[in-house]
Amino acid sequence: MGARPLSVAAYRGIAPGNDGIFLNPAGLAVRRRFASEVQYLYDGNADTTGGQWFSISMVDSETSSVAGGVAATRFASGPWLGWATHLAMASPVAPGLYLGATGKYLTLGGPDGDSAKALSADAGLYWEVSPLVSLGLAGYNLLPAGHKQLMPRAVGAGLAVGTDRFIHLALDWRADFDRRPSTTHLLAIGAEVLVSDLVPVRAGFVKDDTLGGKWWSVGTGLVSASGVALDVGYRRSLDSPTDWAVAAALKVFFLSGQ
Repeated sequence: MGARPLSVAAYRGIAPGNDGIFLNPAGLAVRRRFASEVQYLYDGNADTTGGQWFSISMVDSETSSVAGGVAATRFASGPWLGWATHLAMASPVAPGLYLGATGKYLTLGGPDGDSAKALSADAGLYWEVSPLVSLGLAGYNLLPAGHKQLMPRAVGAGLAVGTDRFIHLALDWRADFDRRPSTTHLLAIGAEVLVSDLVPVRAGFVKDDTLGGKWWSVGTGLVSASGVALDVGYRRSLDSPTDWAVAAALKVFFLSGQ
């Protein structure tokens, strides 16, 4: 996930930025924009090598009613090293209702000489129920990839109340079918407030039975009138003080959106 989803924790019901490529592709068509993002995340843990990845992405929902997105991600440190490529499309299908899909291809090398070359796909739905209420639904790794720990089958849903210009309150749920012997669940709650149309302030809380723990998160950023934005986020475990993550994102908007 990127800096904004890391900070707010519950994100699937909020109209996303380019990070919708990974979390809910249907959300890419909700706002009209032409944007590039560079994301960085470091997932630290004192017991293992910290995971570190860089991602660059481009989304165009400005020049056509069908939004398109592409992302390339480099896993630079951690147990798995290599690349992931994502291609996404999204479109409105009815007033306030959007559908989307993401194809993904991973080429990774892992511990003990293991390797993974896997292809799969995600699908998503986003519904603006009213100007203040939105719902998101996504299914992940819907094509069998043969690498359940790297590309587990899962579904997620989110509810958000609020607006982009003031405040969002959000709830999230995810069910993971593959990484444990039985289905595990994630629950998250989060909020973000935009102060003076300039500074977003975010916070969230996650209980994740798949990873086995609880986390709190905070974040902020800066939005400029020139079309450049910066986000930073931080997450820490309530169960282990050595389990934490930090993320940053630089966003450039090439054409004015709505």
